[in-house]
Amino acid sequence: MSRRTIAALCAIVLGFSLWIGGTGGMAALLLPEEQTLDVNSPDTLKLALEQQVGKRVKVKLTSGQDLEGKVTKVGSHAVQLGELSGMEFFDATVRMDQVAAVIVKVRTK
Repeated sequence: MSRRTIAALCAIVLGFSLWIGGTGGMAALLLPEEQTLDVNSPDTLKLALEQQVGKRVKVKLTSGQDLEGKVTKVGSHAVQLGELSGMEFFDATVRMDQVAAVIVKVRTK
């Protein structure tokens, strides 16, 4: 057997054994780890936003208005959203005490 054939067989066996291993194997490499939040913490919304830095979220404000954009910065008193939906050239800075909910896409069909 050539070295290429042996290497290919080793790769197949390794891939199969990782696949059989379940979540500790290949699935853990492909699926992102679910992030959990302590909902009893007074900083739950801030922590949720910190986990989404660089990702798109929808923020529901206490006024009832929705803002959707990419989380760029999270501070103790405000969050900055960039590339707002429908207003891609604008950013928004929102006071944390005005955030009623953080809506995040966590799964696809």
